Formats: sequence, C-alpha cells, structure tokens
Amino acid sequence: MERSLISPDQNIGFSNRMNKQTRTAFFIISAVLILIRLLFISKTMLIDDEAYYAMYARHLDWGYIDHGPVVAFLIKLLTMFAENAFMVRLGPIMLITVLTIVLYRFGKSQFNEATGMALSLGLSANMLFHTNAVVMTPDVPLAFFSILAILYYYKAFFIDEEYLTAAGALLGLAMLSKVSALFPAIGIVLFPAIVKEKRHFYKNVNFYRSLVLAFLIFMPFVVWNLQNDLAFVRYQGAHVSKAGNISDFLGLWIGLLFATGPIYFYYAVIHPIWVARNYRAQSQQQLYFLSVTGAPLIYFIAQSLYSRMEMNWLAPVLFGGLFLFGLAIGENWTKHKKRFYVQIVFSLLLIGLISIQTFLPFLPIKGKNDVTNRYFIYSSFPDELKTYLETHPELQNKRIVANNFQIPSMVNFYIKPKLEASCLSIGYHETLYSFIHSDKDLKGREFLFIAKGNSIPASIKPYFSNLKVLHQFQSMRDENVVAKYSLWLATNYKGKDA
Repeated sequence: MERSLISPDQNIGFSNRMNKQTRTAFFIISAVLILIRLLFISKTMLIDDEAYYAMYARHLDWGYIDHGPVVAFLIKLLTMFAENAFMVRLGPIMLITVLTIVLYRFGKSQFNEATGMALSLGLSANMLFHTNAVVMTPDVPLAFFSILAILYYYKAFFIDEEYLTAAGALLGLAMLSKVSALFPAIGIVLFPAIVKEKRHFYKNVNFYRSLVLAFLIFMPFVVWNLQNDLAFVRYQGAHVSKAGNISDFLGLWIGLLFATGPIYFYYAVIHPIWVARNYRAQSQQQLYFLSVTGAPLIYFIAQSLYSRMEMNWLAPVLFGGLFLFGLAIGENWTKHKKRFYVQIVFSLLLIGLISIQTFLPFLPIKGKNDVTNRYFIYSSFPDELKTYLETHPELQNKRIVANNFQIPSMVNFYIKPKLEASCLSIGYHETLYSFIHSDKDLKGREFLFIAKGNSIPASIKPYFSNLKVLHQFQSMRDENVVAKYSLWLATNYKGKDA
C-alpha cells in the first residue's frame, strides 16, 4: 500500500489549523448551491438541447448520431412516472451532488480535509459544473463517470488493485456517455509507463481485464454505429473538422479561463505544461493526475489550433485538472488558501450573476449575447402555439415539422402532439428524427411547418407545392421579444431528392 501524498501528521496539523468558520462556510455554500439548483430547475423551461435528449429517452437505443445512450437511459429512468422539466433535470443535480460528497470523502481520507474541501467545492462552485448540474446533457454523465473512473484507477494504482473492476466499469460508462472520455483513458493507460514503480501493472492481468470490461460496456455503441453506416463517426468527423482560426483558438481558451475560474484554469491547463519539463520531480500521485490531464490537454490544444471547437468539448481536461487543483491547495493550506478563496469567490460571483440575470435581468446585453435568453426563446410554445392548435382541431392530425432539431423537440416535449413533430433536415445534418421518420415515409404529406421569423426560408420553398402562413407568434421575456416564429400549412412535401 502506498503512502498518501500528505502524511497523517500533516492531516492532524491541518485539522488543528482549520477553524470552525471555514468548515461551516464550506457546508453552507454546498447546501445553498443545491437549493439554488433546485429552485432554478423548478422555475425555468428546458432548453432545446435538453428537449432533444428527452426525445432520445422516448426512442431508446444503444446509440445516436451525436452521442452515446447514457443520457437517454438516465432521462428515461427519471421520467418514467412524470415527464416534465423538473424530472428531466433532477438527474444532473443528483449526480453532481453525489460526486461532490465522494470527492470530499476521498480527498479527506487520502490526503487531508483541505484537499477534500477543494475537490468538492472546486467542482460544485464552478460555473461549468454548475451548468452541468442544472442542464441535462451528455456532459453530465460524462463528468460523473469520468471523474469516478479517474478516482478509482487512482485507488487501484496506489491503494489496492481490487478497485480495478469498479474502475473499468466506470470508465466504460464514461465512454458510453460521451466518446471524449477516451482521452483521460489514454492518460490512465500511459501512467505506468511514466512511473517505473507502476510498470508492473502492465504485467497485471486484472489491469487488462478492467480495460476489457470498459470496452465491453462501450461495445453496444460500436455495434450501433456499424449497423447504422458509422453515422456517429461521419457526423462527428464533419463537426470536428470545421475550420477555425487564431481568433477561434484564443476565444475558446480565454472563454474557458473565465468559465472555470483563474486558479482552476491554471492547474488544469498551465500547470501541466509548466511542470512537464521537470516531471521527475513530481510525486507519483501528482504524475498520475498530470497524465490523465495531459492526454486530453495535448489533443484539444492541437485540435483547436485549426478547428473551431465548443467550450464544453474541453471538459475532459478539467477532470484531471480538478485533482491537480485540490492536491495543490491541500498540500499547503496555509500557503495556498488565498488561491482557494479567489477561485471559489470568483466562481460563486459568476454563478450568482448568471442566476440573477436569469430571473431578474439587469445586464445591458440583448439577444444572443444574453445566454439566459435560452430559457425563454420557446416560451410561446406551451402557451400561444398550444392554444392556437387546440382551437383549430382540423390541424391536430397534421405532423409539425421544422428544419432543425430544436423546434420539433420543444414541440414534442411541451405540446405533445398526436403525431410526433420531426426535422426534415433539408440542407441540414442528420438528427435523431432522420432515423425514426424516414424522408421516404414523409414524402407527399401535408405538414405544419414552423419557421423562425415571420417568413419561411427560400431554401425550403422548392420542396413543397404550396405554403400558406397560418399564424405568427413570438416569445416574450418580460416586455421584450426574444424570438419570433411563424406557422405554415405546407402541402405535398416532395422529399429531399426533389
């Protein structure tokens, strides 16, 4: 059994120095964050991505064109008895809360209380992970299972190899949640090569069994892709290959700096690069977390130099970075506690700012620049649009369509029409709807087409014999219009091969 990075004597010394106010503040902040999240999910609509993943749950499968199936099964489990926004989002709060407790107990038992506190609040009081806790996306199970996999492989490497089976299962679930979990997995596999004292794991059959177990859990998604003409591979390949420039690169990483907080960002992004030249001076424990951070960091830095990427894609860098942050704070609390306070205060202010802006908008920003508008741009769907359809029963047997996945998903979730709404994907990428409503079956039908704005796109017109506007409506936020839509009677759909 390996010694902890911080000795028991240091644990005792820290406990003596840790005052009651600090502990109390830690538990109060943790509890208040949970209450804020519960309030948030009970007072806001789903965003369109969440509604789309809720459609996954209505059509369970082992894979989807853009993600693995874990998010679908999680939503299905939580909405078995009631499909509403609160139940869809309850899962993220539960997972993040459990994770903060596990991290606190792990840090406290293996290192000291400061480490446990830094790991727990580093996750919970962080804007990106706070968003994960209130918005149901595949990033939620990805973070949950990836961080637990990193933690359990740590236990296997440094405490007892009996943890390998659980570690492999968690890694498999992480990859089944989102394929980007492969990057921390690479760091885990490479760790014994970096530390010669751990190279005996390459001769340990249980180590390979854990990796085989992870792959077997991931295998249904591989099979689904083989059965569906590599749909996920083709879609993600086109998605990732979008050309970017230096402006995109800087915007991505500067955005991550502000979203994660300066101290967390330093330990997740700057610190691994800085210590790489002198890695032999690092402890074995530090090298483990540097390995699981460095593997995704190298990939995402290289990829973002020439591709346009989204900030949430960088999440795997933050999983190992969380442990580097926690260990650094706990290793010398007296010296580093100010860094901890800066990180937590910065993140709490950002969380508070976004939360207040959602319910009481006060910042001088409009339109797409205000990210909180996402909770209001479809507010007219369960209200005005639903009322219009109910007062026109002759329209209720017509399928509602649009040319993106967002609109039909919000219609399906909030209006629940007799015929499930769909996405035509005319000049648009394939979606879940491409697999459940084939273009061949839709051909020749009459639809209700919902367009953004008061006019229908010119690119859509050639695909129908006739288009007639039925209703125009708009979503309001207080007294401001945040989105406009129009409902059209679209006759004789000619199909995408027209």
